Amino acid sequence: MTDFKTDEEKAEDLKRWWKENGTSVVAGVALAVAGLFGWEYWQNSKVQTAEAASADYQIASRETDPAVAQQQLANLQNDYSSTPYAAMAALQSAKLYAEEGKNQEAATALQWVVDNSSETEYQEVAGLRLARVYIAMEKYDDALAITKQEYGDGFESLLEELRGDIFAEQNKIEDARKAYERAILTDGGANELIQMKLDNLGKGA
Repeated sequence: MTDFKTDEEKAEDLKRWWKENGTSVVAGVALAVAGLFGWEYWQNSKVQTAEAASADYQIASRETDPAVAQQQLANLQNDYSSTPYAAMAALQSAKLYAEEGKNQEAATALQWVVDNSSETEYQEVAGLRLARVYIAMEKYDDALAITKQEYGDGFESLLEELRGDIFAEQNKIEDARKAYERAILTDGGANELIQMKLDNLGKGA
């Protein structure tokens, strides 16, 4: 008995299979095509959003009027909150506020980066700058709390220097001295600015 089928039998088998499975095959192909085009659309949309955010950030960065720049940065932060440019805008906004002596506004902008940025590097930079603003506001406990948070490699010297600055402002000379010494040690022992701070401890008291 032969295992070979006639062309007619093969055709009938194919028709039967297609009747049973054709709908799922078509649906599967349709989903695959839709997924492909959906992915491409999403990728193109991301690129367009990043390009628009970059262009707006460049415009805001070149603006010489602080009030206008702040408004442009605020718009960028709201319109492109899911992009790194929102964090960059908030950092720039905080810088402008600090230069105007508006420390509370600067702190708010920096806290936004800490809370909302998806980029760890921006969060860490914002945290350090926020601590500096807190020092200017004489919120020493808040500033010190920031230095106790977890940071990536390479921040230890900066954190120790920051602790030294906080203690120095509080006239805690011995604590400041130890912090500056640790900062120099973790920085490789060759930081002239920290050494100057260390040498000047207590001289203004």
